[in-house]
Amino acid sequence: MILNQKEFDEFLFESFKDGRSIRELRLTEDEANYLKWKIPKAKFKKLRECEKASTKNWYEVNTRP
Repeated sequence: MILNQKEFDEFLFESFKDGRSIRELRLTEDEANYLKWKIPKAKFKKLRECEKASTKNWYEVNTRP
C-alpha cells in the first residue's frame, strides 16, 4: 500500500517530465506494482536486490510503448 498516493504521483511526474522514457527509480514493491498498474505498457527490470525486505529496490523503468 502506498501511504501517500498524491505525493508518489508527483514523484512520478517529476521523474518523467523532461521527456525521457527510461529512468532508474528506487521503489518499494508496492510502488512498483502501482506504477505497473498506472502505466501498463511500461517495462521493469530489477537492477539490484536489497538485503532487507522493508527497503526499496532499484528498477529500470522504460515507459516507451
